[in-house]
Amino acid sequence: YFYLNRSGIDLESKYAGVWARPAGHVSDNKVTCYAGTDSAGQNWTPCEYTLNASGGWYDAGDYGKYVVNGGIALWTLLNAYERNPSAFADATLYIPESGNGVPDILDEARWEMEFLLGMQVPEGQPLAGMAHHKLHGLKWDEMPGLPPTQSDTRFLFPPSTAATLNLAATAAQCARIWKNIDADFAARCLTAAEKAWQAANAHPAMLAAEFPELGGGAYGDGKVSDEFYWAAVELYLTTGKPEYQSYYSKYRNKNQTRIN
Repeated sequence: YFYLNRSGIDLESKYAGVWARPAGHVSDNKVTCYAGTDSAGQNWTPCEYTLNASGGWYDAGDYGKYVVNGGIALWTLLNAYERNPSAFADATLYIPESGNGVPDILDEARWEMEFLLGMQVPEGQPLAGMAHHKLHGLKWDEMPGLPPTQSDTRFLFPPSTAATLNLAATAAQCARIWKNIDADFAARCLTAAEKAWQAANAHPAMLAAEFPELGGGAYGDGKVSDEFYWAAVELYLTTGKPEYQSYYSKYRNKNQTRIN
């Protein structure tokens, strides 16, 4: 399923069968920010950077790529592996990376993780460390239909606290899973996770901007305390730092009090 939804790579017939197709949206390797006014009246100005946000998985009903949707799907795959690694071996799935010495489920998960890392605002920018909420075009894709293989005008949409915490949580989990598989990748994930955590705490209520007239879903979230909890837990499990344990313990106690 996930392989068939990959963006930016040819789907080969030996793996995809009748669903083989050329790579879609190869121009996602150089995208910049959408500039315009959202439904709340906030004006978003152009950014001074482009990002390589290639790869990742397409969403369910369109060719947009969404950090919050991708985050929970990625986390589910990583959890499946982490809870029962012996059930997920290498060379068991029909994907190009099969047989490379890494469990196939992790190869597929990395395809999305690389995309999420690519959605982070770079250093030196006003919102450095935050993650852009989504990437898509100005019009809804015509469905059914194949993704375009030529350059396509697509944009990064404004960062959100929820997307940033999705990145923090999944990148923290990535760091401990890949530690003994690819140390450099694990270190890259941990750096991104901690930067995302710091950025989310600096901007704790940046809810997803909505542009209902454009070609993508909003996937908004009016309450991100659960994402903070999730990210803190994953960061603590990976680093053991007391600051993360303190955060999730306070959240847990507060919610237990509320329930009682």
